[in-house]
Amino acid sequence: MVVQFFADECVAGQIVDGLRQRGHDVVSAYEVCRGEPDSNVLSLAAAAGRILITDDQGFGELAIRLSQPAAGVVILSLSQLPAGVREQYAVERIEEVANQIAAHLVIIEPGRTRLRPLPRREQN
Repeated sequence: MVVQFFADECVAGQIVDGLRQRGHDVVSAYEVCRGEPDSNVLSLAAAAGRILITDDQGFGELAIRLSQPAAGVVILSLSQLPAGVREQYAVERIEEVANQIAAHLVIIEPGRTRLRPLPRREQN
């Protein structure tokens, strides 16, 4: 399944490249909106229907507590892993849950992946 992702600028290029090599459509904030505030990055991703990938926990607060619209958010909490291993691990875990992450907050940690549905927004 091909998933459309929006990688926050903090996401390593190896992760972006690894997902692209596996056939996913990945836009990188580093390439298109470097330096934008987190709320703008999440808005851009949501407007495009793309799942945001980041290592910034603040996006979880934006999507869950503040109910900012999001197609999905993947938070990589992998700083304990060595560089090189971290990037490969992230690509593999994202690939494993790719068909489940729409409309979810996904936390990827060493040894586990947690999924939580995002709040549903009422239609006017």
